[in-house]
Amino acid sequence: MSSQSKRRITIRTKIIAGYAVILLCLAVSILVVFTQLDKVQQETNYITSHDIEVHNLTNKIEKNMLDMETGQRGFIVTGEDNYLVPYRNGFSEWQLNYDSLMALISDNPLQMQTLESIRTVIEEWLAITMPVIDSKQNGDEEAVRKFYVIDRGKQDMDKLRGMFEGFRGTEKTLTAKRLANLEEGNSMLRTTLLSLLGLSILLSALIGWLLSRSIVRTIRNVTDCLEGMSGESEQSAADLSIRVPVSTSDEVADLAAETNKLLEKLEGESWIQRYSVELSSRLQGAEHLNETADMVIRYITEALKAPYGALYISDPQLSRAKLTLAASVSGSGSALEGAAASFGFGEGLVGRAAAEKLKRGYTVPETYIRISSGLGSAPPSHLLLIPVLFEGKTLGVLELASFKPFEHHLETFAEKAADMLGSALNRLFTQMQIQSLLRESQAMTEELQVQTEELQTQQEELTVSNEQLGRQFVLSEEKNDELSQIQEELKQYSERLEQTSRYKSEFLGNMSHELRTPLNSMLILSEMLAENPAGNLSEKEEEFARVIHSAGEDLLDLINDILDLTKIEAGRMDLHVDAINMSELPESVFSGFSGIAHKHQLDFKMNCGEDVPATLYTDERKLRQILKNLLSNAFKFTPQGGVSLEIALVPAAEAGKLLPEAEGEKIVSFKISDTGIGIDPSKQEVIFDAFQQADGTTSRQFGGTGLGLSISRELAGLLRGLITLDSSPGAGSTFTLYVPSLSSLANDGGEMKKPAEAGSHSFPATPERRGSEPSSATGAAAKQQAAASSDRIASHPALAGRLILLVDDDIRNVYSLSNALEIEGAEVLTANNGEEALQLLDEREDIDIVLMDMMMPVMDGYEATRQIREHPLYRDIPVIALTAKAMMQDRDLCLAAGASDYISKPIAIEQLYSLIEVWMPKKKRV
Repeated sequence: MSSQSKRRITIRTKIIAGYAVILLCLAVSILVVFTQLDKVQQETNYITSHDIEVHNLTNKIEKNMLDMETGQRGFIVTGEDNYLVPYRNGFSEWQLNYDSLMALISDNPLQMQTLESIRTVIEEWLAITMPVIDSKQNGDEEAVRKFYVIDRGKQDMDKLRGMFEGFRGTEKTLTAKRLANLEEGNSMLRTTLLSLLGLSILLSALIGWLLSRSIVRTIRNVTDCLEGMSGESEQSAADLSIRVPVSTSDEVADLAAETNKLLEKLEGESWIQRYSVELSSRLQGAEHLNETADMVIRYITEALKAPYGALYISDPQLSRAKLTLAASVSGSGSALEGAAASFGFGEGLVGRAAAEKLKRGYTVPETYIRISSGLGSAPPSHLLLIPVLFEGKTLGVLELASFKPFEHHLETFAEKAADMLGSALNRLFTQMQIQSLLRESQAMTEELQVQTEELQTQQEELTVSNEQLGRQFVLSEEKNDELSQIQEELKQYSERLEQTSRYKSEFLGNMSHELRTPLNSMLILSEMLAENPAGNLSEKEEEFARVIHSAGEDLLDLINDILDLTKIEAGRMDLHVDAINMSELPESVFSGFSGIAHKHQLDFKMNCGEDVPATLYTDERKLRQILKNLLSNAFKFTPQGGVSLEIALVPAAEAGKLLPEAEGEKIVSFKISDTGIGIDPSKQEVIFDAFQQADGTTSRQFGGTGLGLSISRELAGLLRGLITLDSSPGAGSTFTLYVPSLSSLANDGGEMKKPAEAGSHSFPATPERRGSEPSSATGAAAKQQAAASSDRIASHPALAGRLILLVDDDIRNVYSLSNALEIEGAEVLTANNGEEALQLLDEREDIDIVLMDMMMPVMDGYEATRQIREHPLYRDIPVIALTAKAMMQDRDLCLAAGASDYISKPIAIEQLYSLIEVWMPKKKRV
């Protein structure tokens, strides 16, 4: 085999060799062509660069001589020196042109000799003409006259013209010869190309014929065999016995070998098909189980030339756990003696094949069994067990023994026979079951006759029931009409509710505006009085101002609580999820209430668990508002003892029970405990309702509106969390806030916001509380807060010298804000409406910033802001909207109109200072 592989020449090798010869011929042809082309190109280049240059230089020398002759004669006739210019130019150039021409014809001695003669004549002419020019310059007219009498110069020039004509004629003759040689070379090149092309075609045809001859012959044999395979059925056996002769050692030989294997496979399949059809026809007429089993085992052993066979069947009517011997055959054709009567599933080789539902082949020892005949006996050497299956269920096992291993097509036939036997056994079992069911059906038919009589009686009763149902259906239709009318009424009621809610929102917005407008002036002026910058008020008067300022802030908190509750009930409270640093939040909350704890002589403790995540994703503002309300409530109702805040991570098992909808998210608990008065269990549900307290009588000890807990519960629901309460009278209370981390709703962050965006976030639709202290603070606490606020207010040098336009129709707001801004050194212009503001902007081009109220007569702030933004001169001036309306849509309207930023009334003066500094143009004032 190795020597054959060494001598093997593949089709690929043959084709490559043929193409290599063709490519070699093409390469030689191309080389010859390129040689000829190079030669032609050299001739062409020589003609182009040599002959044309020779003609040009000849003409130039002749022109130089003509210039000198013309200049010499013009000078002699006129005596003007400008005629000597062409003479001198020709004299300086002819020698250079002559030397260049001599170099070009150095390969032609004859032409060189002619050119030397021309040189001699030129030098004679020069020797004659130069003295005449000198005589003319010296004024010797006699010498000039004698020269023209003889005029030897003209004779030399005529001679030069003839010599130049002869020189050029010779060069033209040489050029014509070179062109003739070039044409001869081109003709030879065409002949060479045609010859090489013909040779290449002949060689390619010869190589193609040799290759096709070595390939097609074997392929034709394969084709003949395949045509024989598709012949008539009577000749198919003979046709399948044909084999393709192999006469080459290439891939075609492999094709022939594979074709022979295919023929062998088809011959085996044809044999399997023939015997399978015969077995199928015998099984179709089978009606009895034992006869069918005996027929099948004898047919299979005869077809496979197997001297031994046995068939075990599992009766589904009795038990599928047992395989019973149904039929067997030995070499003598009689039943096999000593065969096992039954096997359990998994027992022995038969039971194992049934349990595993897999074909098994074994090589058996000599003592396994002996097969006898008339001449003697011998043990089989190979055993084959095939399970009989139907739809995955084992119905039996076919066991065959042979003196040699079963060939592949014999095993395939045995498997196919087992499949057909499984279908036949299933059919027989089904027939047996049907017969059994038929007997049962006959018995049941008799019972049905009795039951039919009973059903007739029940039918009569059902007729009466149907009449009653008909009457009930009419009643239900009448009720459906009533329900439709009720639904229409509910729809109208819903529309009225929606209209009422809209009126309510408008009323709250207007009420907020009317309350905040006077409150704004009161807070600003009281804060300025409390600061006492001029130092002309007594301590008692400063205390009065601080108390007024604190009361005004309490009123503002009440207005904000009412607006918050209204927005929550209307479903207009937005959720702004962001990452919260859990290491900073507890510290800020603790610092906000430590002063209150100290003032009331209460212990305030805080503990943050180590397992609390570093980052919590939720709405920080709403979380802080809930904690503030709960802590304020704890301090308010704790006369002695203390308040504690514990922050911890809720275990996963407990978190799933508390907030099942937050599965997969971390849940943090905020437990606020106090030692206060406690809450009666009957009141624990009521305190979360709006405007409700545990003690609602007129003589109650503790004040407040009862909105804090109601808002806290609604905000907790908005954060997907909840609040629980554990309390009893006299034992204190524990409020626990559970907040999930809403990482899936977190907003993308990390970018610096531009000023407009920063302003919109800094001043939300419902402003933050002006102070960090709860609304229940006493007069002394208000004094402490106002003093702290006074300490925080610092000078704002950035406002000094700035020109600020304040637009507001309320003289109280104008008065308070003007005084506050002028204290910081700013110059304030005022306008009562938008039209006056636009006039002032036209008159004063040095206005730095505009503070614009939104609700004004004549022209409101929205229209004025839009016109400012449309004006090309002051469209870039910052405009800060001042409005007493604090609903979310009011903020959006201000920014949509073109306001740079937004702040709601009553105005925190420090916030206004900071906002003006952010938007103030960065320039120096004189």
